[in-house]
Amino acid sequence: KMLQDQPPIVVRAELLHNVPIEGVEIEPYVLIQLANGQNRQVTDDDENVLFKWSRCEFTASSDTQDGPKTCIITGKPATMQCLLPDVTFEIDGQEYTQEHAYFASVEEFLKAWPMHKRHRREGVDAPKPRRQDPSRDFVNVWQEIGQSRIYVPQKQDVGRILKLECIPISQNGLYTGKSVSVESAEVMQATPVAPSRSMIEIPQPPNSFDPRSPKATFKVLTYNCLADIYASPQVYPYTPSWALAWNYRKRNLLREILSYKADILALQEVQADHWKEFLEPEFDNAGYQGVYKQKTRESMGQDGKMDGCAILFRKSRFALIEKHALEFNHVAISRARGVGGQKSGLSEKALQCLLKGNVALVLVLEILVNGQPAGHMGRICVATTHIFQNQGFPNVKMWQVMTLVQELQKFTVPRQLPLVLTGDLNSQQDSAVYEFLQRGIISGNNAELKEDPQGILENADLRHNLQLRDSYVVFGKDFYSNFTAAFVGILDYIWHTADRLRVTRVLEQIDHETLTAYTALPSPQYSSDHIALMSEFELSLAR
Repeated sequence: KMLQDQPPIVVRAELLHNVPIEGVEIEPYVLIQLANGQNRQVTDDDENVLFKWSRCEFTASSDTQDGPKTCIITGKPATMQCLLPDVTFEIDGQEYTQEHAYFASVEEFLKAWPMHKRHRREGVDAPKPRRQDPSRDFVNVWQEIGQSRIYVPQKQDVGRILKLECIPISQNGLYTGKSVSVESAEVMQATPVAPSRSMIEIPQPPNSFDPRSPKATFKVLTYNCLADIYASPQVYPYTPSWALAWNYRKRNLLREILSYKADILALQEVQADHWKEFLEPEFDNAGYQGVYKQKTRESMGQDGKMDGCAILFRKSRFALIEKHALEFNHVAISRARGVGGQKSGLSEKALQCLLKGNVALVLVLEILVNGQPAGHMGRICVATTHIFQNQGFPNVKMWQVMTLVQELQKFTVPRQLPLVLTGDLNSQQDSAVYEFLQRGIISGNNAELKEDPQGILENADLRHNLQLRDSYVVFGKDFYSNFTAAFVGILDYIWHTADRLRVTRVLEQIDHETLTAYTALPSPQYSSDHIALMSEFELSLAR
């Protein structure tokens, strides 16, 4: 009973990202100590803690001569030209008089002028607010606006300070402990939504498809979403800290991705915990079904703090027939140690170099026509991957891409499955990887093949016969899929087999002015350092 009567202690309460943004949820970090001495983080509306959010209706201003005054109506920085002695103003029906009031603009001055003139004319003294501190011009007035742990700032909060009060309460609900409060910075107005991007028509060669044959059209998007574990201010010092916060980025990314109205989404750098807690349920609500594969590296400190790949498809357009995951670590170990007869001559030195944890995800989807499966001719194979990033290991990149393509060839060719291969290949158009994908073979004098001190590619069969096409090849090198202050170039691709698939349209490039509006990516408008690519395909259903 004594434990039930004793409220917990609020050990710590903070707003992890102190700059609130209109429309972006604020999720505080609150740590309590229970009556039994155990510390516990409050992760939901909790029976042991009451939450009270308040908005400051106006902000106390310093009396110092060189300190900036604050507007008594909006909380915005004031200017000296709008100075009045003993001005009377009204907030929520209560009149206040303020000596030497400062206003943010002539507009705010004009709002207060009618009441000030009336009181001057009638000789009426309005009630003055009680001062808490003689060094202050006036007191803060707080209006309660919420009682949940999470709060989403509204339009009326813009320019105001928010306060969260955490009130500990005993298990039986009869007693409260010492409350702890934390205040935010001023709420910022929502960033304008990124400009829409149009689809560009791709010229078709004559007689590429029989115009009389049945066809199906669908759009495939690929996007490296920039996992939160990599979105650090050290890597992106030019990005505002609030724009790097996951609570801001997750809604921005979701809004952008859904705006493209793709039928198939291939996503990289999807963090495992964010997939489970946010992305999968949100995409499900939007009509998508998804499959996720986490990288095989260890999580970074906590469970779920590792990224992976996901493929989602619109449930009204496709049915899932098969799903497969390729773990490059597993393939390397099998080939080096002869598991399943896969002995390939990989040395232990080469094996250790190949254990990077990268994965690929492969789905077989069947198109639905009027809600019904289109049959075998309506099936396609969609694959996505995120190839090893380090530019000092072109041999590892080449081995991973070669392994994936050869596995896809064995999987798709005997079944006559059209293939769409997407992802962040971390390779530019002048790389050995690009040459291999485009030509199906690599010239012997390729410089990158000579950078193989571990002997990874010594016995590799660098050939394939998938006849792959780059969907964005029409742009040549005049576009980019990664745009940061340190690097601008093409790393992401949508490849396809050309026998029964053709590209009809692609998503246009983002203009340079938009990309540089906040120096580079990520930015308040685009929440990844990569740029989404999307291709519209036409699939021949003729037998």
